[in-house]
Amino acid sequence: MNRMVAALLVSAGAVAALGGCGTTTAGTPVTVVREIVPPPPATTTAVVAPPATSVVVVEPPVTVTRAPSLTSCQRLFAEGFSYTYAYNAWVNAGRPLSWDADRDGYPCEQSYGNRN
Repeated sequence: MNRMVAALLVSAGAVAALGGCGTTTAGTPVTVVREIVPPPPATTTAVVAPPATSVVVVEPPVTVTRAPSLTSCQRLFAEGFSYTYAYNAWVNAGRPLSWDADRDGYPCEQSYGNRN
């Protein structure tokens, strides 16, 4: 702690009370010593907010598989068309070989059943 000491020279003729340390005589210079204590330093309180937290949710990876595509015959059968309609659609499409798996001239036998 820093302390400052101030000395004051009291001129002749002044009255000084020394509080029991002695008496003064008129016309005698007196030195008064007084200790000056500085005020304590000011304290401040700082409020520190906690850091912002965030939650990140990571979903597990998802595997997407495509459903196997339907053949023309399977699509016609699934949509409720008759075998006669499927046969006429095969003829109108130019009798593609992909519709007649066993090449016997009857298309869509795997979907509608054996026709020969």
